[in-house]
Amino acid sequence: MGCERIEELLSPYLEKELAKKDEQAVENHVLTCRSCAELLSLLREAKETLSSFPELDVSESLREKLYDVPQKKKRFGSVFDFLLRPSLQPVMAAVTVFCVILSFYMFHPQRAAINRSIERQFHIGISKVEKLYAEAESITQSLGEYKDNILVSLKNLNPFRGDEDEQPKT
Repeated sequence: MGCERIEELLSPYLEKELAKKDEQAVENHVLTCRSCAELLSLLREAKETLSSFPELDVSESLREKLYDVPQKKKRFGSVFDFLLRPSLQPVMAAVTVFCVILSFYMFHPQRAAINRSIERQFHIGISKVEKLYAEAESITQSLGEYKDNILVSLKNLNPFRGDEDEQPKT
């Protein structure tokens, strides 16, 4: 057995809770491994020191106060528990980024210049949309002349019919 497994078994070994096979494995390992032997001696010393402490009797009022601590904490925490849900973390991150950007905008010393730049970009975007709309309208007007020809071509075009040459004649 490796040292990690023996370290897990040292406490049950001291409490005499191990099976004979595991107990023998711990004893054999401790004879050959200095670090595990030191750890075992430290655990024995701690056990002896702790056993010399007197047991304390806890008063009933203190016991009730101690039992109430998790309940009080839970009542306070339940109000804000929904904020700690992992599903809300991306939303909170987005809100935080938005607030940071907004604060940079609100407290920037050249906010008026930023407003002018935003307004200029907005109007440039609107003019581009108007140009696209005008182009689309001119295309529909130019296609209007050929509307009848296009409709006839589309009616004659039947992609599901296949070639007439390939169909068997009856």
